[in-house]
Amino acid sequence: MASPAPWNPTLYDDRASFVSELASELVVRLGPRRGEDILDLGCGTGTLTAELARYGAQVVGVDSSPEMIDAAREKYVQLRFEVGDGQALAYASEFDAVFSNAALHWMPRAGDVLSGVERALRPGGRFVAELGGAGCVASVVQALSEVLRDWRLDPARYVTWYFPRPGQYAALLEAHGLTPRELRYFDRPTIVAGETGLSTWLAMFQAGLMTELGERWPELCERVSERCRASLYRDGHWLLDYVRLRVVASKP
Repeated sequence: MASPAPWNPTLYDDRASFVSELASELVVRLGPRRGEDILDLGCGTGTLTAELARYGAQVVGVDSSPEMIDAAREKYVQLRFEVGDGQALAYASEFDAVFSNAALHWMPRAGDVLSGVERALRPGGRFVAELGGAGCVASVVQALSEVLRDWRLDPARYVTWYFPRPGQYAALLEAHGLTPRELRYFDRPTIVAGETGLSTWLAMFQAGLMTELGERWPELCERVSERCRASLYRDGHWLLDYVRLRVVASKP
């Protein structure tokens, strides 16, 4: 696996605001309540952490990116944010709920994530999350993989997202002490605006590859965009083939 590159919080907030904007239903499904302790796992720049806190919950935001956490602390000085690996959570019976939006597919050690979630929850606690499901951004993954193979580079080093099938994830939940209550698997085509939208999306979500390729990066973006244009470009914007897996589970 390629070494992770630093996230760009400014670019993320400017061009990936759809990540938090599309999570309103997930927040409702969580149903945060006043006085609850909630862990926001993979909090990014803290937009949804602050949303949960507005319900009166005590929220801790955790993200593996120091850059994202620095931005979150600057934006929301009254909230608690910590740098931490979601695959190695150290909390023990501290939370009534664990919430996660668009983050778990960045954590390939899914079993370790769920072990940490189960340990962090109090008995009766709930886990509400949404991540990419099997087939998410399949057109982009295929095009990117083809270009990398053309360049004699192994796609497996860079295309490392974890996009599980519903049954696969349900079994994993049960294997780590969590009871599945709801799994919803659905298409959610997602707009990325502008002629260069796909290139911007790649820069946000393939930053490690961008750093490694250096001067060749613009050529990669051009080639991937060419391969995806016929299926994903419509009326001046890109419509990416997102697939989501929404999960509700509980700790007995």
